[in-house]
Formats: sequence, structure tokens, C-alpha cells
Amino acid sequence: MELIIQANKLSKRFKIYSKPSHRALEWATFGRKQCHQEFWALRDISFEVERGECFGIIGANGAGKTTLLKLLTRTLYPTGGSFEIHGRVLSLLELGTGFNAELTGRQNLYNGAHLLGLPDEYMNSRIADIEAFAELGDFFDRSVKLYSSGMYVRLAFSMFVFLNPEVLIIDEALSVGDVFFQQKCFSKMREIISGGATCLFVSHDTAAVQNLCQRAILLQQGEIAFSGDVKETVSRYFGVMGSRPGPETELSAKETVPSEPADNLMAPDEIISHNILVNSANHHGAGGLEISAARVTNSEGQDTMHVNMMEILTFHLLLKANKDIGDPSAGIHLFDRLGNIVFAAGTRQLNHRLVDLSAGQELIVRIDLKLNVQPGEYSFSLGASMPSADCGPNMGYILDRHELLGPIVVAADSAKTYPFYGIARLPMKVNYCGVKKSDFEEML
Repeated sequence: MELIIQANKLSKRFKIYSKPSHRALEWATFGRKQCHQEFWALRDISFEVERGECFGIIGANGAGKTTLLKLLTRTLYPTGGSFEIHGRVLSLLELGTGFNAELTGRQNLYNGAHLLGLPDEYMNSRIADIEAFAELGDFFDRSVKLYSSGMYVRLAFSMFVFLNPEVLIIDEALSVGDVFFQQKCFSKMREIISGGATCLFVSHDTAAVQNLCQRAILLQQGEIAFSGDVKETVSRYFGVMGSRPGPETELSAKETVPSEPADNLMAPDEIISHNILVNSANHHGAGGLEISAARVTNSEGQDTMHVNMMEILTFHLLLKANKDIGDPSAGIHLFDRLGNIVFAAGTRQLNHRLVDLSAGQELIVRIDLKLNVQPGEYSFSLGASMPSADCGPNMGYILDRHELLGPIVVAADSAKTYPFYGIARLPMKVNYCGVKKSDFEEML
């Protein structure tokens, strides 16, 4: 293991003055009169990144992500702590800020290379590849002041990835441009990382973070709230993004649980006796509602996580309320072997409104999932949530979440034609009719 980036208790404090004169007064009194308030943007940030690893940094706005990257690129100096970075660092924090607006894209690339101490010969060998990758057409040799923000990103990103960086630091740089350019960026990122480059990647695009990174940290109010597997980090990120509804927005939790369970639901003791969550180690949430047990069966009622393509697995969840919960939801996330999210949905997305729960009540939820996915191994997570008070209908407040469950093994008969190729099956219809030659000639 070769460590390329090491941060040890990095901290950054800013002084906030309500008036400019207060700063001068503090200087004039040599600090004897304190006229500022302290704001700690970062406190005790520690992590390590190995060679060839893409390390994610996520968090809400104001969590300290950009401040951390500015410390690591020496744009700012830390108040406390230390860090080491081994290798030549290229950073894409504020793309295009180093460009001269009067020069062309080509001229700016040579200027950038000179600032990095690279000779013209180094850029000469790469300029054609950069020009082709950026796809700016005639604008490549036009003044940068004519560029759109998307063009800035194309030019800057194209330059940096073709300079063979040893350490690449990116802050929200891959979300600009059309889908085809974004796909090229991700492909190029994977290529340079697999070649041994080390990357720090900051983004609100959690799908991109999970696609590129193996590990990540979650920053919250300037501190590390979680560090570890990227899927769990993203899950915890969604957990802190929402907020619990207040008493004025919570639905009244009444005795609305049916006294008789539906015919197709298991009894609680049947779920508990085959509980797959007994050894669940990756478990988090705000609490109030918990998934106390879960069981997975096939269409014949057998306990298994092996299934053929296009067949159904049934997830039996036993929910327990530890306090009054209004409008709860339960659902599942499915991930492929690379950690990409294949599918995620819950009762709320399927327009099933679960009953409100009072403290101490239990609820059984059955999820029948048809595995319309390609053969392979998949992990999954099970979660319970309630609506967030301030994040809209597509963001829940996570009450309980069990990560890295499985694996689910999806198989196929190699002697038969697969029903589809790709990640997942989409609804598709085919119609056809024969055309006689004489009819075709009349059409022409």
C-alpha cells in the first residue's frame, strides 16, 4: 500500500467581522480588543488515499468541501493540522479562472503548461488529442472570452487529463456539458485512475461519486460525519440531507394498523426465525422506526438469494416503531458488482401509503421484486423513512438503513437466448408487417 495523500487533523478557522473598521481596530490594538467572531470551516479532518484510488468527498453546501480542497492545493493555509501529497498535483477547482480571456483556447493551453513548468514539446505531443477530446471545433482557435461556461469546462478538463497527472483534484467539474461529453469524461477518468493516478473527487452528483470512487467521507458542518465505503457514505449523505418533520407537519399516528394481516403476508415470528439482518454490520439511520427483521424468499416460499433472470424474489420486512411515525415508507436499493445503483424504489414511489404508526406498533411490508437484470451478483440495502420536512417529495428522512446485504445471484440458462442484454430490461414492443416488392417500388 502506497499512501499518496495523508491529512492529519486539518482545521481551518476564519475570522468574521461585522464591519471593516473592526478589523482595523483589532490590528491597531495588536489583538487586545477582539472584534471578530470565529467560524471553523473545518475541524480535525483526517484521511488517507492510496495510489490509484479515487476518493470521494461529499456533503451539503457549506459543509467545508471546497475549503478542504483549497487547503490541499495550498490556495489556503490551515489553522491547524498537516497534510502530505506525493506527486504532481493538478486541480480543477474553479475551471477557467487561469485562462486569459483574450487568448485562444490553444494559446491558453500552452500558457497553462508553462505555468506547470512543462516545455512546449510536452504540449506539442498532446495538443491534437486535447483538441479532439474537447470537441470545440473552430472555437479551439478563438478567443476564450467567446466561450460558454461549458466550453471552459471542456477545455480545462481536456487539458488536465492529458497531462498525465499523478494527483488529480476535481470539484464539481464533470456535471457540465452534454451526456456524450460526460460519458467521455468518466471513461477518461477511469483510464487515468487505472493507470495509477490518484484522485480526490467532490460532487453533489452521488451517482458519479459511486461510479468513480471506492471510499468517501461525508462532511457535515466542517467535520467528518462518516468515512468508509462509498455506498454507505452516500446513503448517510441522504440521511443528513433531509430533516425530521416537526409536530405541525407530522401526521397523527393513530391505531390504524389492520388487526388481521393480509393473506399474502408472513407472520412476524416467521420473518424473525429467518432474519437476514442478524449479522448486519452496516446499519444507520435517525431512529424512531426500525427494520427489526427481514426475510428473502423465492416464488415457492424457499429462503434463497439465488434466482433466474426475470424471476421474483420476495422481501418480507418487519418494521417496529419506537415513537409515533406519520406516513412511513420502506424500500430497497439494488447495486451491481461495481457499486452502481441499478434500481431503487419504496412504497412511496409505488404510491402505496403505509399506515401511521404509534410507538410500539409493528408493521409487515412485503416487496415482490422481479429481477429483470443481467446475470451476475448484486448487493442490496433495505431502508425505512418518512417524508423530509424541507427537501421535497423525492427526498426522504432516513430512519433506518441496512447496507451491503446479499449477495443476490441472478443466473441464466446459457443454452437459451437471453431475454435481453444490458443492465436492466425496459418495456419494449415490436411490430412488423411485410412489404411486397411492388408496393416498395411505388413508395420510391
